[in-house]
Amino acid sequence: MNEQDWRRLLTDLNQACLTSIPYIVANPPPELGMQQFVDRHANSAMAQVAISAMAGHATWLGMPPATQVQITSAEQRLGVTLPSTYTAFLRVSNGFLMPGQSTSSILPVELIAHLGDDHADVARFYRETLDTWPAEVDDYVQNRLEGTIQLSGPPNHRPEFVLLDPQEKSSKGEVEVVKLVHEGAEYIDGFEQFMELQLFSVNYGLRLYQEK
Repeated sequence: MNEQDWRRLLTDLNQACLTSIPYIVANPPPELGMQQFVDRHANSAMAQVAISAMAGHATWLGMPPATQVQITSAEQRLGVTLPSTYTAFLRVSNGFLMPGQSTSSILPVELIAHLGDDHADVARFYRETLDTWPAEVDDYVQNRLEGTIQLSGPPNHRPEFVLLDPQEKSSKGEVEVVKLVHEGAEYIDGFEQFMELQLFSVNYGLRLYQEK
């Protein structure tokens, strides 16, 4: 997925999210998930976009493009080469907000970090749940969540994360993308697939609101 494709996708996602905000706010509790981001990353420029979204004033839920210096710095800090489709996204928008979704934000690249840095308790919970499984689970990502890289921001009303698993490579030889939800971990076919599913989810929820 190239940068032109990302511009089209993010334009559609932006419009769908902005259209859905009044419906979400009108159906209490108004869980936009923006306050969680502001509380955790108050000094980030993206926090101002989140505040604007909560006030109903936002027109663009993304950020200016990331520079190559920012991308390279994150790769060096984390010891990983970021997937090409993800860096293409970053070159269009360095982070993105999706108010009301379980995964309500994708972090700017300078804020991505190992899951264990901020959510060691989450990693421990998933690792301990494997103790109750009858099958061999040594290779499961739940055993090494501390070392995965968190691309998504603070969870909204459900504990969902979008992660990179540095120990698994795709058919293209790139780091695999993992979606971590309450039921467990699921590898997905690239970062673009996750964002396409986000667009589908927002549009589906919007249709349900409009049919009420």
